[in-house]
Amino acid sequence: MAIEEPVQREEHLLLDQLSSRLDSLRFFRESDEAEAMATLEAFGSSGKVEDQMLRELSSRKPLRHSARFDEAHRGAMRALEVFDRNGAKPPSALKVPKLIKPIADRIVQLLIIAIVRSHQKRLVKDLRQLYALREANSPVGSDDYQLLATARIQVDAIMNDLNKSSLPLPAFLVGGAAISGLLSVIKNSLTGDQWAQYTFAAAFFVIGLGMFWCILRAAGIARSRTRIALDASFKALWEVIGDAGNPPRDHARLFATVASILLVLVWIIVPAIVAWAAINPLDQL
Repeated sequence: MAIEEPVQREEHLLLDQLSSRLDSLRFFRESDEAEAMATLEAFGSSGKVEDQMLRELSSRKPLRHSARFDEAHRGAMRALEVFDRNGAKPPSALKVPKLIKPIADRIVQLLIIAIVRSHQKRLVKDLRQLYALREANSPVGSDDYQLLATARIQVDAIMNDLNKSSLPLPAFLVGGAAISGLLSVIKNSLTGDQWAQYTFAAAFFVIGLGMFWCILRAAGIARSRTRIALDASFKALWEVIGDAGNPPRDHARLFATVASILLVLVWIIVPAIVAWAAINPLDQL
């Protein structure tokens, strides 16, 4: 009596699937466009973004809550007015020694301006684009069309006034001069004696910690002002419009990340540079 060998089930590996799809790609020129596109899409995956796209496409209404749009739009415009007037003002409660308070106030304010003005410009631009696109897919003459057209015209009228520069021109000039001077000081310090190198390390350490504190404070103040003036109003407006994703967020978190990277540079890279310069003097290279 013959003994039947167990049937070995072939294991389906990801490598096999990938090889099969790559074989299909070789025949793109020989297949029709629909088949080629289907093969390409097989490499993709359906995730959160794709599901959101399908959900937004399934909604055909230009405005989800037409009756509340005018109220939400006026609330957003009022929020922009308050934010434009107050968002870039100097910090009001910095706890620093009186000797350095004027400098700290100015640096923090410049950083606040960079954050809030860039967010304001992006917010107005995205809002104008959203209004224009929803107006374009509204039936001409409908109530939604009239509401969106009026709102879009109003945003067009204020765009130039609200698209303010993130930083005043003198700040760029001073920043460029400061960077040039700093590079010169670094070069001279690293080519000098050990006392010059240690002095450079200590000064850079203090300046780095100071900039870390300034960036973090500016990011926190800008985030607080954005939350107070804009977040709720624009979230309500996006909700009334419907199926438009979320309003753009400010760059406060990005600035906080930059501050953290700066702290890492101060604690690790600068001592490493000084140590390397002490071992390998630049004037001997």
